[in-house]
Parts: sequence; C-alpha cells; structure tokens
Amino acid sequence: MDFDAIVLGTGLSESIAAAALSKAGFKVAHIDTNHYYGGDEASLTVDELAEWADLRSRVDDAPSSDYCAHQRARYTSISRSQTLPPQSRQYSISLAPSIVPSIGPHIDSLIASGVSRYGQFKLLEKVAVYDRPGFVQSVPGSKEDVFKSKVLSLVDKRRLMRFLMFAAGEFEGKKEIEGKEEMPFVRFLHDMFSLNDKASTAIAYALAFCTSAGEPTLPAMQRIRQYLRSAGRYGSSPFLVGHYGGLGETAQGFCRTSAVKGGTYILGRRVRAVKSPSTSSDDVPVDEKTSSVSAIAHPRYRVELEDFDEQLTAKVLLSSPDYISAPLHVVHTANTSSDPHIVTAVARCIAIIDRPVVFTPSDAAEADAASPEEQDSDVDADGEAAEKPLSPTYEVDTALLVLPPASLAGGSSSMAAHALITGEGSLSTPRGRYIINISVPLTTTSPATSSAEDLLRPYLDAVLSLTVPHTAPADTVPATPLFTVFYVHHPPPVPSTDQTQPPDIIIPTSHSQLVPSIADAGTKAAEAIFWKAVEKLKAAGVRRTAPKEETEKDDGAAEKDSKEGEMESDAPDDVDSFWPPLDAVEDETSDEW
Repeated sequence: MDFDAIVLGTGLSESIAAAALSKAGFKVAHIDTNHYYGGDEASLTVDELAEWADLRSRVDDAPSSDYCAHQRARYTSISRSQTLPPQSRQYSISLAPSIVPSIGPHIDSLIASGVSRYGQFKLLEKVAVYDRPGFVQSVPGSKEDVFKSKVLSLVDKRRLMRFLMFAAGEFEGKKEIEGKEEMPFVRFLHDMFSLNDKASTAIAYALAFCTSAGEPTLPAMQRIRQYLRSAGRYGSSPFLVGHYGGLGETAQGFCRTSAVKGGTYILGRRVRAVKSPSTSSDDVPVDEKTSSVSAIAHPRYRVELEDFDEQLTAKVLLSSPDYISAPLHVVHTANTSSDPHIVTAVARCIAIIDRPVVFTPSDAAEADAASPEEQDSDVDADGEAAEKPLSPTYEVDTALLVLPPASLAGGSSSMAAHALITGEGSLSTPRGRYIINISVPLTTTSPATSSAEDLLRPYLDAVLSLTVPHTAPADTVPATPLFTVFYVHHPPPVPSTDQTQPPDIIIPTSHSQLVPSIADAGTKAAEAIFWKAVEKLKAAGVRRTAPKEETEKDDGAAEKDSKEGEMESDAPDDVDSFWPPLDAVEDETSDEW
C-alpha cells in the first residue's frame, strides 16, 4: 500500500498534522501500536490506565518493540493501587492534564479545521493558590476580582489594577519592561509595581503559571496577556477543559477529520520494522498520482506491521520519537518552546476520590465567624428568629490548584506544582467521583533516589486536606483515594541532527509540559512538522488531490466533476495555509461549540 505520508503515533501533534495533510489533499496512513487514540496525551479508563502502568513497569520480560522499550525508558518509578474502583470503565483519565486558553493556536486549529464539532468543553471554574491545609488563596484575574477582594488594601488594589492594565496591553518596548526582559519575574513584580509577596506569588504562579521564581519576565508577561485576553470569549474564565479527559478526545477528533478526508487508520498493530528508504522501483507500487519517473526514484520508507500482510510505503514519514530506533532519528523542526528553564522530567500523580474538593478562601473562617451577640440579634420585627442565608460551600467540580515552591513541608523548594481537579461536570467521572491529576516539574537538583510516590505524596496530602470544609467537625478526616497511580514522565530523547541520515523522516520536538501550555505548544509543533512534510512532498513531485472546497472555487468546477466515480482533479503544488477554508457544511459550526 503506497501513501504520500505515513504518520506513526496518534499523539496530539501527530494527529493534528495528519488531519492537516489529509485536508490538504495528500494520501495519509496513520498508525498506532495502541488500541486507543492519543499517544502520550491519551484519555484512558481506569482499566486501561492500570494496563498502561503494568506494561511500562515490567522488568521481568524483554520489550516487544522499539515503542515498548522507549516507553519503559520514558515512564519510570511507576506504582499503582492494586484494587480498581467500581464503575472503572466510566472514567476518562488524561495522561496529559491540560487547560486550554480561549485564545491561542489550539482553539484556532479546532475552529479552522472543523474539529470543534467533534468535541465539547467546560469552563474552568476557578484557579487558586494553596495557602495552608484546608484553605486556598484566590487569584485576582480581573477588575471584578480585585474590587471584590476582602484581603487587599486599597493601595494594593490600585497597584494590582495598574499591573493588570499594563499586562493586558502592548507592553513590549515600554519603559517599565525595557531592559528587564530577562529579570526574574517575581523580582520584576516587586521592583516595578511594588506588589507584596502574596500578590506576587499569585500572579507569578497562578496567572503567569511560572514553574520557578527565576523565570524571565517577558515570556511570563506574554502568557498573562494571552490569558487576560482569553477571559470573556466563552465565559468569565479564560480557560476551557475538554470533556472526556481533554487532549486525548481532541486528538481523536483530529484523527476523525483525517479519516473523513481519506486518511487510512490502523490501530492495535505493533510496528515490526521501519526500513530506510529504497530507490528501487521494484519495491515501489505505482499509482495514478505518482507515475512520474522522479516520483518513482524518490526514496521511500517502508513500514511493516505485525499481523498485517501488506507493506506500507511512503516518501515522507512523520513519527513520534518512540516508534523510531536511534540511528534513524532525524529532525527538521526547531524547538517551539520559548521557555529556557527546561525541566528534565515531570512527576505525575493520578488519584480518584469520592468527596469534592473545597476551595475555602483563607479569610473565610474569620468572615464566617459570628459572635454570640450577633447571633442573638438575628430576629425579625415579630421577635421570631430570622432565617440566615446559607454559607457558601466553595466546592469545585473543575478547577486548578497551584502549589508554589516551598508552600508545604516535604515539597519542592524551587518548583511549583499544579493539581487539576475534574469531576462529573467534565464528563470524565461517574457522579460523586473526582480525579486529581498532579504535575511536579523535576530538575537536575531533584532527589534522584526518591520514588515518584515519595515526591508526590506531600502534594496529594495537601490537596486531600481541601476535602474537609472549614465548617466540618474538628474530627473530620480528609478523603482517602479510591485509586492512585504515581510515575515520572521523561521527555522524548533529543533526535539526532546528523544530516548523513535519511532526510525525509520528521519527528516533532518535545514541547512545554505546563498545564495551560500543552495544547498550544503541541499545536505549534504540529504546524511545524506539517510545513516540513509539505516541503518534502513537493520536492518529491507529489501531486495532491484538491480538497472539495478548493475545486468549487472556480465557476466551471462543478461541470468537471459531474461524472460519478471520476477521480478528483489534482490541485496546484502550493499549499497556502495550515487549514483550507471550511466548506458550507463544516462552516455551520463556527464558534458556537
């Protein structure tokens, strides 16, 4: 079977690139060893998650493929609960917890590609900073938040408003930031806007989502501007959370779009071999699109699958690094991350609980406490006891908790952690159940001898302390997890840039693992490998099939394609956009999703 491009792996970047190539008119085969979509960003049931953990933690048998060997090297220190919770197949648990800014490359691609109609999202209810056991600090992200705050003085409110107005505008080149682009962001907030420690911490770690106090100012300010401008597009929150686990479901939507446009999908087949290009015409099938001499002579990759008789061939191979053996590693895309503070790995914890997390503000206990005199005075004109309004519960269904450096005993003193809580509202759990997904960046200074569970247990205990409302009896204990998984996620190895290797294999570079940046960074990586693939296919003389929306641009196009069964016409070689214009049916979805 001959294709223009073969894509190995259905991770987010690979799935977006496959959809874009298919919509551009190229013949694409998309392959995944797993029986599910999403790769490293997959959304799994509890059963699948347990199987995923067991496969990568085995040490008593040899890996069955390069993919399995690479996965075991990249996912280490895995431990999990041995007992699965009831209704285990009703969960959608993300391997890459993420929140999606309402303005950015990922949202743009969802809308431009038409994939938005295949998925649904929920607004993130709240972002808060961990303060102490049982309490959080609210994050002021708008004028309303600042004015409603009871813990900020008038002076602090004015300073904070000045900063938010500055951050939402075009600040590049202004005197406040000029020459300070590389200054640590927390220090910038202190020096230039006189913000106190609490406000600086909230802004740096829960608005700019810095991972450490040393992150430079300019990238942090650019992230804040994006998030401030995202507020109001779909609601009060600047962030969306995908239903059914997030990015795994989104990746599947892009795969569906590719299939609708002619992509061929093969899942659950182990990649037995990826062979170097061959220029022999004896091994290369010829079809109507690639009958020219130059096309036949162009090198082709050959992919052999287990329990699949036919060999797959293509001029261009796009692949997740885990599918390719080290000698074949070649990369043509630059690192899309603007963050110079690259972490060595991310420690992750997934926990399922049966009680809601309560984001009780740090000042709630004092605000809710009423003196006996005040309680006695709550009577109406007839001397009857007046009915008191109910106290707020502060329970959250879908929210993000930020734990700054040195915020709890036993935690990291230099890196911030994120805990994404998702419940029934995100359609990822049964009723009354919640998923806690904790991410802690690791650096070269992180303890090498500590297991993932040892590193993450203090953070899990801190989140569980928030399951006890401040109005609960003193002997109330935090929730006990029904199921947990701990592991360390290492980024893919840096591919070789040795230009003596075959030139047409394209491997996306690793990108940001920040919870609010994964989706946008993965989309940028996908666009980079898409354009590289288009360049290589054009050089190979491939004539793409014109998408329907392109052939209908000309007045006479309908007459040319009037005969049923007749092949679509070839399109011009040039591809002028990442996504072609949507046709009339696709365009009906617009922004209403």
